[in-house]
Amino acid sequence: MAGAKNSNFAEKLTPYLQQKLVEASEKYGIDSKEYKAFEKQYLKSSKEDEINHEDRLRHYQSEIHVHYEGKALRGVERLYRRTILLEPTMVCAAHCRWCLRGQYPQFGLTEEEITTFAKYCGSDEVKYDLKEILITGGDPLMVPKRLEFIFSQVNKFAPNIEIIRIGTRVPVQDPLRVNSELVNILKSVDPIKLEIGTNINHPSELTVEARKAYTDLYKAAFKIYDQSVLLKGVNDDVEVLNKLYDTFRYLGIESHYLFHCIPMQGMGHHRTSVQRGIEIASQMINSGGVSGRAKPMFTLMTDLGKITLLHGTILERNEKNELLIQSHYTIDDFKYRNPSWELPKSAFEDNNGFLRVWYPDGNDDDEGKSDSTKDIEHYFSIPINRVKK
Repeated sequence: MAGAKNSNFAEKLTPYLQQKLVEASEKYGIDSKEYKAFEKQYLKSSKEDEINHEDRLRHYQSEIHVHYEGKALRGVERLYRRTILLEPTMVCAAHCRWCLRGQYPQFGLTEEEITTFAKYCGSDEVKYDLKEILITGGDPLMVPKRLEFIFSQVNKFAPNIEIIRIGTRVPVQDPLRVNSELVNILKSVDPIKLEIGTNINHPSELTVEARKAYTDLYKAAFKIYDQSVLLKGVNDDVEVLNKLYDTFRYLGIESHYLFHCIPMQGMGHHRTSVQRGIEIASQMINSGGVSGRAKPMFTLMTDLGKITLLHGTILERNEKNELLIQSHYTIDDFKYRNPSWELPKSAFEDNNGFLRVWYPDGNDDDEGKSDSTKDIEHYFSIPINRVKK
């Protein structure tokens, strides 16, 4: 969640993460799953230079191209009717190599821009639909004073906002930042409800320090939810995910999505096949290996947004190894909440007016894992046709 410079997504680790790499190598060895959990997420790989130029530099285009009170809104996206997204900073504590915003431009919003945004959120144009703000970036917990200002402006100008969500990896990247000062700033959001979204991908990330950070946030009465990413060689393992999701429950972290790693340029080595993800999710969810209170939804981040894989979702596979995914979004849905939205080239309307989208599949390694059409047919009980695009 940080901007690149000249398409170079620099390696960046906190001293805390550097120490955890050393500790994992000394205790478990550099070939261990515990070490790989940190190495593959944070150390730059030469495989990032293996570029598929058909992959995206951005996961989808949802910026709002609008002026309010004569000023352009910057760092603002709108994909869903009730929710608007704000990016006050593109700075992160560390750079996750699988970052979906790694190639976004670097910027930071001024107080004037934030005030304009808050006024827009409370304007007659959007206030009847808009109920939530998702603050992301970058990592909002890197700029707590700026967060405090956002809260004050939203409370002042947008009384229609009922929930603010913050996306952060700080508790697993630099947990000592979660201190009493930060918690008090987060509490200043009142009377708006605050939810904290996080990405935890391996049990090794939940160190003593990280657990304390999440526990302190939980005790402050903030709801915490997780959106893990399925990463090849990190957590594409049922036992690893069972342990991870059980730990979430005991820490008071709500299991939300298990995302298939998205098709971003230079990230192919992180992506399993969709079939492998289906297999793992099915074994985890339908075996009793993890509590029913902690089961995530296996979901794709497509050019139309999030689509959870259910019966009838995958329709076809083409010769470019893309899967045709059925959504229940409509063009009118997108245009209503974001008039500047344009239909992606990868999507089209079906006969019922719903949108379908082509989604690039990933590839598995040579350890006997299959990404065949036959296997996807097995898990979804539908025929998958190979077609030319």
